[in-house]
Amino acid sequence: MLIIFSSQSSGDILMLDKHALPLLQAMGRDYETMPAEGVITHNQLASSIAALERAIAHDKEENPQEGYKEEDEREEKEEEKPHPVLENVNLARRAFPLLEMMKEALKQEKDEVVWHQQNAW
Repeated sequence: MLIIFSSQSSGDILMLDKHALPLLQAMGRDYETMPAEGVITHNQLASSIAALERAIAHDKEENPQEGYKEEDEREEKEEEKPHPVLENVNLARRAFPLLEMMKEALKQEKDEVVWHQQNAW
């Protein structure tokens, strides 16, 4: 299922539910399956950002060779970058757009991040 994240301060972010759910879980949401809709209120943004950043840091420690150092190693060896479809997508890369959206929403006094499911592209 396609998930659309929205806020007043950013453009929409499209993500598959199987990729969105682990991000919400990393923020401390106790979901077993992806809810059809939800909100990260303005009051929850700071703690959600901090939790997601901690999860990214932990992932980098636990998986140092899985995607985080590969790009540096390729550059050192002057190897060509693989096609984007073949690249490993680590937690930091997956979370980046949503993390930036939340940071922008936090700067606005009454902004929040909402999501809803979309049935088709």
